[in-house]
Amino acid sequence: MGDPNIRRREFPGGLRVFTEPLEEATSVSLGVWIRAGSRDERDEVAGITHLMEHMLFKGTPRMDALGIAQAFESIGAQENAATGEEYTVLYARFLPEHLERALDIMSDMVLHPTLADLEREREVIVEEIRMYEDRPDQMADEHLSSLIFHGDPLGRPIIGYVDTVRGVDHERLRRFHAATYTAPNVFVVGAGRLEPERFEALVEERLGGLPGGEPFARAVRPKAPESRFLFKPKETEQYHVSLGSRGLPAGSEDRFAMAALNNVLGGGMSSRLFQEVREKRGLAYAVYSYHQGYSDAGALKVYVGSTTNNVEEAVRVIAEQLERLREEPVSEEELERTKQQLKSSTLLALESTAARMNRIGRGVVTGTELLAPEEMARRIEAVSAEDILRLAREHLDLKNMYLSAIGPREIDLGRYLEGA
Repeated sequence: MGDPNIRRREFPGGLRVFTEPLEEATSVSLGVWIRAGSRDERDEVAGITHLMEHMLFKGTPRMDALGIAQAFESIGAQENAATGEEYTVLYARFLPEHLERALDIMSDMVLHPTLADLEREREVIVEEIRMYEDRPDQMADEHLSSLIFHGDPLGRPIIGYVDTVRGVDHERLRRFHAATYTAPNVFVVGAGRLEPERFEALVEERLGGLPGGEPFARAVRPKAPESRFLFKPKETEQYHVSLGSRGLPAGSEDRFAMAALNNVLGGGMSSRLFQEVREKRGLAYAVYSYHQGYSDAGALKVYVGSTTNNVEEAVRVIAEQLERLREEPVSEEELERTKQQLKSSTLLALESTAARMNRIGRGVVTGTELLAPEEMARRIEAVSAEDILRLAREHLDLKNMYLSAIGPREIDLGRYLEGA
């Protein structure tokens, strides 16, 4: 059951507009989404999508970089942009009376980037890459993705690599923009206090001239890595471990059951991992799980940061809890608590126009049905202990899981994932 409050309009050429009017809202959140992410890149230009996102802010023929910043500030807008594995999005939140001006600014940025100061911005991103390399928790996650999606672009870091980013020149970036920022790849989302018909007319007026093109074809094709385990030495105070397996696509019919499984496992302070690893044994400060869903794939992951002396016990306890979830159904009390947590977090988020805009954008990118709030609550309520048990048995088999670790010396943590 799709959300009847979300309106969809497609113009000749393929440009689409999605609108969610909210009479009670005091703001408008606007997103210009491009169906292009890191998974759509060739290996030799890894990171070009993220670089293009940066360059949107460097100027147009009408505004330089300072002019863009001043234009947003002159209407009191909160603006930013992001790149993911499957999308790029330029977004802003502002008062309703500034909708037309915000669309003017953002359309100009998307249509007419001058690519000024490319050499300087490439080095900014190189520094960003090096900053991430100093964050071992994030690097453990990236290494885990490279195992789960080995040999597939989903296993690459979104930001790319130093050599590939530095290898992108003006001509290559210009060709990328021309081939990617096209009508079939671009859609616009508005959520908040706005009139759908007027919003659609404004978008068509400003972006209706986008060139035609073909959307990227996507099909995940991971290969088996030589080993399910990866260790990277680094002089750190903590030992950082990420372990996980392939999960579900974002639009899977089982997505609410997967959310419940994740919540039980490591989604909050009452979760099994938090209680068993941190509260009962004091083995770690940070321990949690999360699920990442894409249009045709997914990953279920667990992270723990512990001392070198405690990390083996922490991983052993995590493996024990994974096995327990596969062997016995969750209790009625635990299931009910999880459902209430999921309903509250899902529905309370919808009080934000930015969250609503993002929900629509991500749903369109991943092909996930945009359900009405009442239907989301109903589907969460319909999740059973048997659903969670079934998904646990499918996705938490230790023999099919991968593990990455970063720390001062190598420890054989893989043995805890060999299974019984």
